[in-house]
Amino acid sequence: MTTISRWKSARSARAGVLAFAAVSMLLLGDLRVAMAGEPTDQIRAHITAMYGALGASASAPSPSRMASVRKVADQMFDWSAMAREALGDHWAKRNAEERNEFARLFVNLFEGGYLSKIRLAEADKFEYLGDTVQGDEAVVRTRVVTRNGTAIPVSYRARREEAGRWRAYDLDVEGISLVRNYRSQFDSIIRRTSFEQLLVRMKALEDKRTGFESGRAGDVVVAGGESPRRP
Repeated sequence: MTTISRWKSARSARAGVLAFAAVSMLLLGDLRVAMAGEPTDQIRAHITAMYGALGASASAPSPSRMASVRKVADQMFDWSAMAREALGDHWAKRNAEERNEFARLFVNLFEGGYLSKIRLAEADKFEYLGDTVQGDEAVVRTRVVTRNGTAIPVSYRARREEAGRWRAYDLDVEGISLVRNYRSQFDSIIRRTSFEQLLVRMKALEDKRTGFESGRAGDVVVAGGESPRRP
């Protein structure tokens, strides 16, 4: 190999190393953002606030404590977007009053399930694994270890609003979208019966839970006797 050839080979090798280093820096930079991103910080702050409102007692939280928890949930979740997604194509066919009633029932259903599940794990058992951000969309990855030692991966799908606040619009639990799961069930009920029957069933669930709450003071997991909530 001539001197010129060796020089060209060395220069090419150095260029390759520099290019690899540049790509590595870019990838590491993206990774750092993913490991400590703003979406994760905001979701973590909300969950921490929920546990703070629940208190350290192992007994069932009081209605006032659960009301405080729901206020935090209202900040964290984009209920309006979730209700639309859960109803799918049927949303466009409903009038404003029907949409509002469905949204109210859906919020109570979803929120009640979420808050009751939060009580199955302790605050220090929440692991935050980072987030992936693409424009105004983000996925915040967490892992929850329940009191019986079961580890459950939960991903929060969030969207950034104009004010810079990230709000969750879906949860993936062990790879399953909760909103899509609800949508599948709702669609099946509407196709087999009617939208009105879906509301009847959702209202029956709400009444059942409200009755359960009334029978056990303080064990409130779903909004019941409150005034209708608007997403």
